[in-house]
Amino acid sequence: MLVLVAVGVSGVSWLARLLPGVVGGATVAVAATVGAALSQRGQRLIEETPRHLSDAGDGLRRDRRGRLPRIRDINDLLSIGVHPAAPAGDGHAVDSRVPPFVRRDRSAELEEALRRERFVLVVGESTAGKSRAAFEAARAVFPGAALVLPDPTQPALRAAAAAVRGESHSVVWLDDLERYLGAGGLSLHMLERLAPPGSMVLSTIRAQERARYLEAQDSTRNPSSNRWTGTDVLALMYEIRLERQWHGEEIARARQFGDDRRLARAVDSSELYGVAEFLAAGPQLLTAWQDAWAPEGPHVRGAALVSAAVEARRAGWSRPLPVALLRDLHERHLAARGGVRLRPESWEEALEWATRPLHATSGLLIPQAPDTYSVFDYLPDAVDTPILDHTWARLIEAAEPEVCVDIGWSAITHARRAAAQEAFRKALDNGVLVAAIGVAHLHGSVWRLREARDALRTTLRSAPADTNPEALFDLRSALVFWTGMDGRNEEALELAIELHDECRLRYGADHPETILAALRIARGMVHTGRPAEALSLALDTQECSLRTLGATHPVTLGCRFEVAVGTQECGRTAEAAQLWGELADDATRLLGPHNGFTVDARWNQSDAVFKTGDTSLALRLLAGVIDRRIATYGADHPRAFAARLEYTGLTGRSGRRDEALALLVPLVQETSRALGPDHELALAARHQQALWSDADFRTLLSECERALRPNHPLTEDCRARCAQPDRPVWYYEPPSW
Repeated sequence: MLVLVAVGVSGVSWLARLLPGVVGGATVAVAATVGAALSQRGQRLIEETPRHLSDAGDGLRRDRRGRLPRIRDINDLLSIGVHPAAPAGDGHAVDSRVPPFVRRDRSAELEEALRRERFVLVVGESTAGKSRAAFEAARAVFPGAALVLPDPTQPALRAAAAAVRGESHSVVWLDDLERYLGAGGLSLHMLERLAPPGSMVLSTIRAQERARYLEAQDSTRNPSSNRWTGTDVLALMYEIRLERQWHGEEIARARQFGDDRRLARAVDSSELYGVAEFLAAGPQLLTAWQDAWAPEGPHVRGAALVSAAVEARRAGWSRPLPVALLRDLHERHLAARGGVRLRPESWEEALEWATRPLHATSGLLIPQAPDTYSVFDYLPDAVDTPILDHTWARLIEAAEPEVCVDIGWSAITHARRAAAQEAFRKALDNGVLVAAIGVAHLHGSVWRLREARDALRTTLRSAPADTNPEALFDLRSALVFWTGMDGRNEEALELAIELHDECRLRYGADHPETILAALRIARGMVHTGRPAEALSLALDTQECSLRTLGATHPVTLGCRFEVAVGTQECGRTAEAAQLWGELADDATRLLGPHNGFTVDARWNQSDAVFKTGDTSLALRLLAGVIDRRIATYGADHPRAFAARLEYTGLTGRSGRRDEALALLVPLVQETSRALGPDHELALAARHQQALWSDADFRTLLSECERALRPNHPLTEDCRARCAQPDRPVWYYEPPSW
């Protein structure tokens, strides 16, 4: 531009000599003015070049000039997360690996959500077509918007937040949202920064990952367990679910692209597979991996390599895996199948096969940054094999502290308590304070409630002055729950009120986090003898959640839970039984029958039904709760024992004392064996055994005084029964704050 300006002004000056004096002078003046403006613009572009080159290293996708691309200019859809399909063979450029887009049944709803919402999340199984449907909706609605595509690191997220402020309109693209969540990941504060006026966040997540966060959320009675991992971020998202299996109108639209043989073959297979699933060759890749284990086959080491990557992903390592770690992990899988007797190929051959595009689509392993690999996301969702003990230890050893927190929570879901302890301890020792929430959960899950509370209090007291405020908020939120569980109800209520006031100031009255904070206050009011106030607050909160989040949102379900609690505590038992039943049915449909929230609702339904006089129905409901808790946690888990204790208690209260005693004999033995004879639940089982057999409580009293706190309800009841053996029937129910 500067060269053209110089030549142009010189040429005009020469031509001006041929014109009359006044005209020539005016011409030169105009040319000089225009030239000065263009020169200034050219100089500014030159000065901006180093800045653009510097920005290119900030973890955001940029064009050759270092600028954010426009959505309409994105041609390489593979680079934004769309799975490749077989090449079309038509000689076109990069997009030849992506077939024509077929509008989905939810496309119109998705486009409308993009116009209306700030945060949109597309949920579906792997290879359901989430990324393609989401991006095509963005291209239809905001073609001229800047595409902000950060990598999953805090510096890149901060760079994205800065970049959107410089754009009149932008879409922040967070494909596979789970990569951005977890300790040190995307927070509510950062999410708000990514979507100022003129910007919005569009993200996708696999249904299996979304289910993990729903299960982590468990219920609003325990919002602390995994809150930091992203349930608060997900609560703010407007969700649209995309089915893997395509339906009639979608199939009909796909048939209109009859000249694309890939789509034609996918449509022909639509009764077995989703169209997008078939195009991405998910089933074929799964088969190729499993077939590679054939004895003395040419790719057994490659199969072991893929198995190691799949296992690491299922264990909570969501980032690309370093090649050295993969090389170490795969040896265990190879040895378990026979080792050298399988005559495995060389490491180089194995890596080449695992990363080679199979069926002309994707490789089983996908190269990322230098010497790191991610696994094709269809594979971890397709298997459910146990994770090797060595894998947990090796991953924890190699992981960064923030990743250790993810591994710790994954270990909990796989019932690997020792691995979870090791992972959380490494994270906490290296300054990741939210790992204390995991430590508290491990204590609390075996009813060591004081230790759970103390773990959080100690971490908060020792937190450095520059600790992230969001991490402190998360720790305080967990402290509310475990303080209440420890029986310190007044203290827990005070903490809950403080957090609610802070949420209102930080997020506003209608924010999901503020709603959850209000529910904690309602629960505190119930436990401090103010059920009418609790019910009023729960009803107001439910109305707010229905208005802002909708009837099916997990937070709204939590509001309904507290309304049912308040209704029952106010003595309206029949109404409460109906509310519990409706909530449990809806939770079964939305969250699944084994979800912790669903099971808790059924438990409460059984209690309310019993109080209405229908003993047989109450016991049937409670038997279902026991079965689901054993299936979820195992027969020796405290939650399973607690449900069995409730069952024996209801059986005894219904007048069937001999039946209750017969059930208690093995229960006393099993709780003492699994938890120890001094555990609260083991003592509670012995308390019931003495209660239904009219035994002497003096021996049990001395053991409760030794093992439990002096004012523990079991200790107090034993003491009272020693003085008054004919006291009214009372048996211990584990705390539920």
